[in-house]
Amino acid sequence: MDNRPIGFMDSGVGGLTAVKSLHQLLPDEKAIYIGDEARVPYGPRPTTEVVDFAIQMGDFLVSKNVKAIVIACNTATGASLPTLQARYNIPVIGVIQPGAEAALRTSNSKRIGVIATDGTIKSKIYSETIHKLDQNAFVKELACQDFVRIVEANQSKAPETESIVKKQLKQLEPDNLDTLILGCTHFPHLRSAIQTAVGEQVQLVDPGLQAVSDLKEQLQKTDGFVGQTVESEEYYTTANLEEFKTIADDLLGMNTNVQLAKID
Repeated sequence: MDNRPIGFMDSGVGGLTAVKSLHQLLPDEKAIYIGDEARVPYGPRPTTEVVDFAIQMGDFLVSKNVKAIVIACNTATGASLPTLQARYNIPVIGVIQPGAEAALRTSNSKRIGVIATDGTIKSKIYSETIHKLDQNAFVKELACQDFVRIVEANQSKAPETESIVKKQLKQLEPDNLDTLILGCTHFPHLRSAIQTAVGEQVQLVDPGLQAVSDLKEQLQKTDGFVGQTVESEEYYTTANLEEFKTIADDLLGMNTNVQLAKID
């Protein structure tokens, strides 16, 4: 048994959707989360800068004695996963491989869409990962950077959001997709609007959920589940504490303990 918490990192509030998945799949486990609100979004930033930020957040989580880290950010996963896996002697799990594998399991036609940030789309990491698994799959990628801004501004449920999402995703209509990867952990905040825009015939895949599922399998293999009641969760943000807490409380349905963190 291992009573240490599980670390989650993201550029902002997006990765909270992965913590919600933790609560659903592993309700006895506790999270320590850090969101880099001071430097969100990561999507438009250079890869080397994203790697530096990911190392800073990873070091912060390791200092909190976590037993595993989930990089709950697609951009940071694509840029820094091998670096962080080599840096720490605990499991480090990204969201891209689990998301790609889940999409191929879900899709009947192997016509898969990916919506993500500018950085993730430019890297082509999803299409490359999917094609390594199935070279015959069709992959359509679309940058939706504005969706991050909507979520960070706590406008996910605003009246105009559904029309903004629908207009952006209209570009996917000619591709006859049956599966869509939400390739940014901010995007499950917009799940209802996205589903409405693409239609019920398109299955949505949440890579954050799949990453937590992979983590569950790892903990099963190593007997790493908690063995007793552990302390309450901790949430950290590098800026915008009140805004962060409002979104966290609403998404997770609890009174979160949010603190400001300084990382460098």
